[in-house]
Amino acid sequence: MTSPLARIEFYPQESKRLIGIKYEEFITLVALAEESHLEKQAEIEKIKIRLIASGGGRKAEMTPKEGVCLYLVKLRRKLTFEILELLFNLWRIKANSTFNYWVEILMEILPISQMKEAKKDE
Repeated sequence: MTSPLARIEFYPQESKRLIGIKYEEFITLVALAEESHLEKQAEIEKIKIRLIASGGGRKAEMTPKEGVCLYLVKLRRKLTFEILELLFNLWRIKANSTFNYWVEILMEILPISQMKEAKKDE
């Protein structure tokens, strides 16, 4: 099974059907979301008490591009986290936490009408 992100990158013309926005808009959204993500991570690092040197520890399972794609697929297709688990090759709990993480970040970027629709569906 091909992941939605791989499908979108191989066939950019299908992005509107799969995630609800054009590929160019998706790339722009990812860039904005990644910027917010890095700012949020920097704030967390400021207040964090480190036991392990910076750069140590477990690496992220998903890139920002994959996280935003998961978020958009969930909104567009209204899939359960069990299905997202299969599509993105994650555990269901990780898919849920990834979605909730990107909701906070994308709430600042996307129009409020789209966010209300997402909350209504849950």
